[in-house]
Amino acid sequence: MATSELAAPPTHRRRKRKPSRYFFVGMAVFAVMLLALAFVPEFIKFARGTFPIAPILHVHAAIMGAWVAAFIGQAYLGATGKIALHRQIGPYAFFIGWLALASMVFVEFRAMIVHPVPTDAAEYDWDLPGPYLYLTFPIFLAWAYHERRRPAWHKRLMTIALFLTLLAAIQRYLWIPIDYGYWPFAAVLDVALLVPLAAYDLIALRGRLHPATVRGGALLLVSQALLFLLWGTSPWRNFAALITHTLHG
Repeated sequence: MATSELAAPPTHRRRKRKPSRYFFVGMAVFAVMLLALAFVPEFIKFARGTFPIAPILHVHAAIMGAWVAAFIGQAYLGATGKIALHRQIGPYAFFIGWLALASMVFVEFRAMIVHPVPTDAAEYDWDLPGPYLYLTFPIFLAWAYHERRRPAWHKRLMTIALFLTLLAAIQRYLWIPIDYGYWPFAAVLDVALLVPLAAYDLIALRGRLHPATVRGGALLLVSQALLFLLWGTSPWRNFAALITHTLHG
């Protein structure tokens, strides 16, 4: 009896299961849902022949799909403790991230070429979210790579990078008013990303926010503030008009 009692570990010494270890997998699934709300209706219309999509945009969609799939796979491997495989696949996932960035830049410039030159100067404001995205996204991607040896930092920064690439989807939500500029779209992104991330930290860290959440969130908000400061200004509109007219020859 004494031996069996000694063999049984005390309850308070048993390893506690980490709360919500599948949280980042859930965030990836949430990202897929946000993408589906925006793009599934368009693909249904395309299948019906009422919404033409250029072939090159299908390539772009495939690249972005691979980027999201890479995040989901890596998040799942991390959650299930398959760290060796996670690290082995990591360089390929980062490569897909940089490929996604190149694809986003290409699509942005293509849009300037194929769409008519704006006749209203205010229309040039809507060219700002593209540069905002492909200047901010690589910062988080490179930062996440730098922090790959600190998983708690790495997975939070990668999540912010993932959600930044959802901006093209969020801009398609017809229920978001466009009369107030870009801030409603940024607000949707911030709520969808920062609220669950902060809630996870407060639960997992017992009332504290992880430094990666604080610093990453601050960088995200500062970059958005710069976008809002440029919105509607003559220097930005003149610059966007110069780029557009140059691309149109």
